[in-house]
Amino acid sequence: MNIRLIIIIFLIIVFAAGTGAESYSQLSGVPLTKAYNGGHVVIIQITNAGTVPHQVLVNNTGIKPVKLSMGDVLNSNTSQNLVVAENVTVNANSSSDVDAYCLEPAKQAVPGATFNSVGTASNAIKEIIYSSNPNNLQNATSTQLQIWLLSSGTKFSIYTGEPVALIDEQGTSYTTLRKGIKYAKTLISLRFNITTDQINSYNQNSTSDNGNLWNNIVNSFKS
Repeated sequence: MNIRLIIIIFLIIVFAAGTGAESYSQLSGVPLTKAYNGGHVVIIQITNAGTVPHQVLVNNTGIKPVKLSMGDVLNSNTSQNLVVAENVTVNANSSSDVDAYCLEPAKQAVPGATFNSVGTASNAIKEIIYSSNPNNLQNATSTQLQIWLLSSGTKFSIYTGEPVALIDEQGTSYTTLRKGIKYAKTLISLRFNITTDQINSYNQNSTSDNGNLWNNIVNSFKS
């Protein structure tokens, strides 16, 4: 049998399997971004600045369940951007409170602010969230500091925005916060086997793009 024909058949099978998996996935919930783009979801900031993790209210006005996944990014024009910290399915015509970590330390959370859904965070940030415990304040705070280091770099200011609010909310000090950041750098270095100097660039280099992967596979056989 012609090798090109075998390759084409293989790619068709892979594509069909992926389409089937997507259809099955949507039976348990429409992905957040798709539901938001369809006008079926409203996302509102609940918690005050400095809360770790934050909470948002997700109101599903559609007729199908909506599925939020760890790593989904929520963008706001008036508040800080957030990243979802848990897997949650919001039933049709209902609402749910959802945990989320801050992505922008330079800004403070604004209760009542609304968000849109803009895709997912980098693989590095998602890995840190997956191993976190949002219900444990110490663990959640350490996770938040690691996310800030990856999203904003190791030189982000602790004297403005959300870090200031975090200190007030937890009744801690800048000295304690600096120690927490130093420890968070160590955790990132050990997890990803990188130096602290590499943290600034690591997050940008750890994103995934399945679309490009598929295109590369197809294009490799065009000749």
